[in-house]
Amino acid sequence: MTIVFNMDTIRLLNLFENITNVPVKDCYVNDDSVYFIVEEGKIGLAIGKGGNSIKNVEKTIGKKVKVFEYSSNLTNFVRNLIPQAREVSTLNNGESIEVHIKVDKSDRGFVIGRGGEKIKVYKEILKRVYNISDLKVK
Repeated sequence: MTIVFNMDTIRLLNLFENITNVPVKDCYVNDDSVYFIVEEGKIGLAIGKGGNSIKNVEKTIGKKVKVFEYSSNLTNFVRNLIPQAREVSTLNNGESIEVHIKVDKSDRGFVIGRGGEKIKVYKEILKRVYNISDLKVK
């Protein structure tokens, strides 16, 4: 899947890269939050000592910032995206790929979010980065 950025997203990407000195693979904007996918092994640099880099980015753009580490392995990427996932499995039926994750009952609400907001964001990020058709939480 080809990711298309609008001018606002490009501005956010450049701003993030200039403040953190970390290359960004993808950027997804959702209401009052911005989600950045950074190169493998660069998450520590992106966050900065004591979270200073992220705080500077948040202050500059006026939105909440979340950073996730990219992985060339889909299972590892899902674990980076959703650390509460105990098990990650994929189902490929030729036309589409579904990801199924198992989480503890106590973490289920946190992973899904109020009104399903978090799970929608996770689905969109997975769709953009890995062309995943669906994400199911068990």
